[in-house]
Amino acid sequence: MPPEILDQITELVGNVPPEDYLGLLHDYPEALQSINRAIDDSESEGTVADVELIRNPSCILEINREARVDSVLDPDGTEFFWPDQLMIIGETGAGDYYCIDVDQQVAGVMQFDHHSVGFEVIADSLNEFVDMLEETFSGEWFEEDEPEEQ
Repeated sequence: MPPEILDQITELVGNVPPEDYLGLLHDYPEALQSINRAIDDSESEGTVADVELIRNPSCILEINREARVDSVLDPDGTEFFWPDQLMIIGETGAGDYYCIDVDQQVAGVMQFDHHSVGFEVIADSLNEFVDMLEETFSGEWFEEDEPEEQ
C-alpha cells in the first residue's frame, strides 16, 4: 500500500491496519484477482478483487471515507455513525460491508448488515475469509451433483 494512502487510512480509522491485512494486500491471492463475480462468469460485475475484498488501496480509502460521510437510521430510528476503528475491506454488492477492527478488539472479518444496522463475525481470520470467497466464487456453489448413470 502506498505510504500516502496508508497514512490517510490510518488517520481515518485511528490506527494502522493490522499487519496480516497489509500482508494480504501485498501478496493478494491470485485466484481472487481473476474470479469474476457474475454467475455467467462474464466480466459484467467485475472480480472479487474489485468488490468483496478490495485490492486497490485508493478504492479502500474511498469506500471508508464514504461510509463516514453521513449517518444511517437503525431499525429503532436512532442515528448510526460508522465506528472509527472498523475499516471496510470490501462489500457484498448488495449494500453490506465487510470490515475488520483495526484495534483488534474483535478478531476476524465482520459483515455489516445495512438493513439491521448490525455487525456479525463471518470469518475468524482473514485467511478464512479468503477461503470463503474462493469457495463461494469459484463456481463450485453453482454446480449440482450429476445423477449417476445406471
